Amino acid sequence: MRSEFPQIRPFEEDDDDHWWNDGLDALQANQLQRAEQIFKKLALAQPEHFDGCYGLAQVYQRQRQLDLAILFADEAIRLGQAFIDDGTLDPITMTEMKAFRLQLGPHSGPAS
Repeated sequence: MRSEFPQIRPFEEDDDDHWWNDGLDALQANQLQRAEQIFKKLALAQPEHFDGCYGLAQVYQRQRQLDLAILFADEAIRLGQAFIDDGTLDPITMTEMKAFRLQLGPHSGPAS
């Protein structure tokens, strides 16, 4: 992703909420390539936040790229746990992410 958007610098972008909303709009409009680009930018700009990864997981699920969807859903949950631990993430959001992940099925990539 970094090579696609070399201008995006971690923690230097102020558009994270804007990108999240634009990505969701593109996803709802089934503009999957546009949504993917937006969520990639968000993931690069905010690498310690779960939104970009969760958005990418949803895009890849719709594109039937389940290995990528699982990878990004797992990463979103991992990143989201830090927000749960410090009390800044609504537990309902984590529950939704975990439910989404369960819908994807078991991990089908190489064993970790």
